[in-house]
Amino acid sequence: MKQFRISNAHGNCSKSRLLPLLVAIVASLITPHTLAKPDQSYQALRDWIDNARPGQAALEAGRHLTIADRHLLEKYIPHTAWEYYFFDDMDMEIATTRHYPAPDNWGKNVKPDYSVDETGTLIGFTGGGYPFPEIDPNDAMAGQKVIQNMLWRPGANDYDMPMVTWLRSEGGKLDREMEYFSVNATYAKGHHSLVPGYEEVKSKQVMEFRSPRDMAGAKDMSIRYVDHYRENSGWLYMPEQRKPRRTLASERTGELMGMDMIREDSNGFGGKVFENNWAYLGTRKVLATNNVLTNPEFGGPHLWVPHKTRWEVRDAHVVLIKPKSENHPYSARIVFVDAETYWTHWMFAFDRTDDQMLRMNQHFLKYSEDYATEPPAQAPYIKQDFNKSLGHKVFLHLGETDINAKKPHATMTHCFTNKREFSAARAKQFFSLRNMISGRR
Repeated sequence: MKQFRISNAHGNCSKSRLLPLLVAIVASLITPHTLAKPDQSYQALRDWIDNARPGQAALEAGRHLTIADRHLLEKYIPHTAWEYYFFDDMDMEIATTRHYPAPDNWGKNVKPDYSVDETGTLIGFTGGGYPFPEIDPNDAMAGQKVIQNMLWRPGANDYDMPMVTWLRSEGGKLDREMEYFSVNATYAKGHHSLVPGYEEVKSKQVMEFRSPRDMAGAKDMSIRYVDHYRENSGWLYMPEQRKPRRTLASERTGELMGMDMIREDSNGFGGKVFENNWAYLGTRKVLATNNVLTNPEFGGPHLWVPHKTRWEVRDAHVVLIKPKSENHPYSARIVFVDAETYWTHWMFAFDRTDDQMLRMNQHFLKYSEDYATEPPAQAPYIKQDFNKSLGHKVFLHLGETDINAKKPHATMTHCFTNKREFSAARAKQFFSLRNMISGRR
């Protein structure tokens, strides 16, 4: 049998020179998609939480960090997000870690006769402050109490929120763009209800779509109740149907309006406490878009993540949530909740089939008092007076990114949030099925 030998300009290659040449040829044929992906397993994130401590080294305020500073950032960015948040032209501005005062009357109107049952579910609480102002890390229900504070935090409701959402696949390909408007009001205010006679209602929300054409005019109204065991009520109105229909509020694990999230992903966790098992994993320092200048642009190879914006080192409670139902798509969810403001900064949810990351979201916030010197961008389809937000001393939602790692695909949203205060009469009229159909607001 005839043998073949590889030759170079100086004659036949020796075996010692042949092996590196073959390795180089094979490497040149490997595309980035065939290279090993970063470990996005549940265990990898748990290991990061337990072991990757920042120590004494602090990130210098005012400094812009780039990919060259990745070794510093890896201590503050959760491991599961590295694949998306570290890229060649990344730019993270580090801001001073600040204290953000709560509203002046926060905690003063709380009715004291409430409790927690054996599942960690809050019983008899009607708002007006945090149900658990102090979190004991040794408390067996510390995880549930952190989440209850998050669900009742100041600034969660009472706003006008125009929104623009972009749905993008790999490479930044725009698949869909949506415009819609959300209005939300808190009814449960501690010692009283916003609307007398509606003491069972926690909050109401109406969402109306402007675009795309196939969704224009669609409206969604939801009601959350003080009793956590009671299912939310919901109605969906489509113009061609000319009447609202009830929605199944208990269906919280289906994707929301084609976006890369399920209803339970709202604010990191929007489900029912009693349907899950809980563990408190302590506190960690993390980087968060806690008080951005304005709605951030998106960057990275897929335009999925905030870029050229302001980040702040924050102490966060870390909570592990494991659904009890074997039919739930998630095996586990880990949320990082701010230890001062109780807004969620990061959420990671893992696929029940293989414990690999399925979905994640990360939120962009702005403190209302900074609107005076740094007003956020105006929505493209409405003019707002952001002075209405001054004096409330709350954080407002300026957007988020939601990534589905398995598709792969992402949903990015800019929120143009402004505080709004309802009178009892106006709230009763605004959040009604009659006005939902007629279009009167």
